[in-house]
Amino acid sequence: MRTKRSLGQNFFVNENLGNRIVSYLENPQVDTLLEIGPGTGFFTAKLENKYRNIYVVEKDKNIATKLTEQFPNIEVFNEDFLDFNINSLPSQDIIFFGSLPFNISKKIIKKIIESKSFRYTSYFIIQKEVAEKYIYKKPYSTLSLLTRIYAECNKLLDISPESFRPKPNVYSSLISFTPSFLELDNTINLKNLISLSFKYPRKNLLNNLKGTRFEEQCKKYGDMRPSDLSLNEYLEILNREPF
Repeated sequence: MRTKRSLGQNFFVNENLGNRIVSYLENPQVDTLLEIGPGTGFFTAKLENKYRNIYVVEKDKNIATKLTEQFPNIEVFNEDFLDFNINSLPSQDIIFFGSLPFNISKKIIKKIIESKSFRYTSYFIIQKEVAEKYIYKKPYSTLSLLTRIYAECNKLLDISPESFRPKPNVYSSLISFTPSFLELDNTINLKNLISLSFKYPRKNLLNNLKGTRFEEQCKKYGDMRPSDLSLNEYLEILNREPF
């Protein structure tokens, strides 16, 4: 199948590794899976008999038409997932999965983990370099901290370029996101604090927060870089701030 560079299409072709990836996705508690960007239907075919309901969202009109013909029992949505209404699905007990275009993977994952439908561990194939930035460990990144509000991340395996056609120039990874179910107040303010703290990542926290509403509250950690602080420490700063 001819690929479109504008859509970041790289189709998975590694049968053995594909079977291993699908084994991670099996969850007897959930009967619905939504696949994003199924492409040639490589994974769709392997998942078809493992879930009662499978929905796929495919932006490419030609591919969506072929998928509809190939999988008559699966509902195919010819839409951009970033515009797709997750809440329109009959079931909200869903596992999300996709081999995602590298250029929009972070936007897709953000939409999912911040949605009310994100209740079960979901899995994505994304660029390895990006996957590692999601992992919650020192030195922390803006991405790992903001994601940790909603999910716990684990990198499950790395994938070589040879597993795709056409071959990308970078390695990929299979990464999982499990809902953290943290009960946090002032999530908006917490996200704002983290973003402001990383304005200049190499500067210390006090320099980044000088002149903001958080300047006084951050002084305990003022000499540290933003990547040194855990989510709990950012929460400590936030909770010192009267709202």
